[in-house]
Amino acid sequence: MKNTEKTKVKKIHIPSENDGQRVDNYLRKLLTGVPKSLIYKVIRDGQVRVNSKRVKPSYKLMANDIIRIPPISIDEKPEAVSHNLIKSIKKAILFENDDLLIIDKPAGISVHSGSKIKNDIISSLKSIQKYKNLSLVNRLDQNTSGCLIMSKNYHAASSLGKQFQTNNVEKHYTALIYGSLKGDKIIIDTPLIRNRDNYNPSVKVSPKGKSALSSISLKKQFKNCCLVDIKIDTGRMHQIRVHAASINQPVCGDTKYGDIEVNKKFREYGLKRMFLHSKSVSFYYKKEYNVEAPLPSDLSMVIDKLKNGI
Repeated sequence: MKNTEKTKVKKIHIPSENDGQRVDNYLRKLLTGVPKSLIYKVIRDGQVRVNSKRVKPSYKLMANDIIRIPPISIDEKPEAVSHNLIKSIKKAILFENDDLLIIDKPAGISVHSGSKIKNDIISSLKSIQKYKNLSLVNRLDQNTSGCLIMSKNYHAASSLGKQFQTNNVEKHYTALIYGSLKGDKIIIDTPLIRNRDNYNPSVKVSPKGKSALSSISLKKQFKNCCLVDIKIDTGRMHQIRVHAASINQPVCGDTKYGDIEVNKKFREYGLKRMFLHSKSVSFYYKKEYNVEAPLPSDLSMVIDKLKNGI
């Protein structure tokens, strides 16, 4: 049974870090637990005022604007945040300043909440006061480890979001793929299309899809698989996994696009999850950033066994 709480009228002076943010997006972040439909309704009904005037949802806030927020019923959903998860996330911090937080995301943990997800990275961190304004800049699949970028303010989120959208961020992944690579480097330039099933989202190669470019470079060839560096010039959902499967060299351990028999074989080497790791990201925000996440021990162990022919 849901508990509800009705807020009081609020008047907030907009700080400089929110200058340029749309009023609807500002309220969606501020009013956790309020349905989007209700937020848009109170804006359009004129219950939300900026400097005593009605505004549209697309209105861009300016520093020192005064926004009036009417009483709104909020669903209180007590969340059991895992303190052990918070500790492990803190230990995984690769870089932090006033604008950004970059962590080495552990595998097996979702980056954001969902109906079947009890604990996730962004919600866990936002339970800490100094991280309450965090926003995801990039996303990684639940079983992918490595560099995960979060912004601490609107300007960083907006700037980096645009860079990711325009493919101005250099992203490298380390993966173990099945079979032998045809040459030291191959380029896969095939469009991808996503289905719209929210319960079981998937991606496939299709001429009707969006452009997707992956460059795969050989690092080490083994008997039945190869360790590769994959640079993605676009950031489509499941891009690496679908591109690798499209050339019949699926990512080892991938249960969605991979091969059941291949995955069974690599469990003998101790591979308990998908061998995909976001190795490094390079981007510009006020200065150049080059951040790298070392290969985690569970994947390094698999490579050691392959080298030793175990």
